[in-house]
Amino acid sequence: MHERIKQIYMELYSKPCSKKDLATKFEVTTKTIENTISDYSSQIILDRKIGAYRFNNLLPDYIPYNIFFNRLNGSIANEVIKNDFMKIGHKAGQRIDLPMIPTEKLSELTKKIISISNAINSNTILKIDYIGNDKPLENKYVIPHTIISTGFTYYLLCEYDKRNKKDVGQNRSLALNGMLNLEAVEYIKNGNFEIDKCGNAYGYIDKSKYVTLKLKASSANFFKREGQFSKENFDFISEDIDGTVTMKMYYNNIQEIVQIIQSWMPHISIDGHCDIYDIVYKQIEKNYSMLMN
Repeated sequence: MHERIKQIYMELYSKPCSKKDLATKFEVTTKTIENTISDYSSQIILDRKIGAYRFNNLLPDYIPYNIFFNRLNGSIANEVIKNDFMKIGHKAGQRIDLPMIPTEKLSELTKKIISISNAINSNTILKIDYIGNDKPLENKYVIPHTIISTGFTYYLLCEYDKRNKKDVGQNRSLALNGMLNLEAVEYIKNGNFEIDKCGNAYGYIDKSKYVTLKLKASSANFFKREGQFSKENFDFISEDIDGTVTMKMYYNNIQEIVQIIQSWMPHISIDGHCDIYDIVYKQIEKNYSMLMN
């Protein structure tokens, strides 16, 4: 594959590009850009509506190594693995001579991550065939914003488009493993779909809602070791001489607090009596009772 087409691929994985922009970028004529792309017309098209070249499909046949590393590195939740991945990806990303990766050989999850990332970067409204927990298949029209991972499940944080049947304008998180099909509906010129926000299965993290937690040394050490305090949903407050840590946890749903305390009890607890104290502990008590019965 010609080196220039690899470079064009890298540019288009970031955003649609006009013929003039590509010519200026590579210091060639617009005719040279046309000739370079002509052999890849099934992959790259000139979209007259947005006035730029873009990929014909959300999942092109090939992805450059450095784009692959950058996309997947950003979706790895474990901070330790992410750091290792960055070291490898950084070195590979400096070399244009590496062969392109055929996307057909990648996992379905990776294909979805690549496709959705392209939709975000190209400001593309998506139609998604989606199956939620204990819910029938639904068609959802969304404006994609960002992909996040909880370590086990990957989510798309998005906004319901006006084409959606209900909840238009509402922010949602959709699990990638519930997506059966992705379809580009409309490419928006001069859009800005990418939003640098954090979230989880319950939606965007709301910094106006938080609970203060106490972590005994054993759990606090785990959080430090795994880089959890660097996550957006936690804020480190203080550490006592015995290693006990006080932190803020931002949440959308009470179940998030129930899950973390239930997983770590008695090593993590709510610090002081607050509005949700009784709700959380009553739910944990109920869960424990159901388990024992």
